[in-house]
Amino acid sequence: MLPPPPYDPHNEPLRQSLDDVHFAIVVLVVTSVTLIIFVLMVTLWMS
Repeated sequence: MLPPPPYDPHNEPLRQSLDDVHFAIVVLVVTSVTLIIFVLMVTLWMS
């Protein structure tokens, strides 16, 4: 395992934006899965 890189203040905004991208992807996946499950449940209940 690599040791953590030394702290670089110029690198901080990049890490923050990567965290934001990761959070956005997680939110998108969760909402998509929830919507798919909801549509399937309604479809099966109506049939």
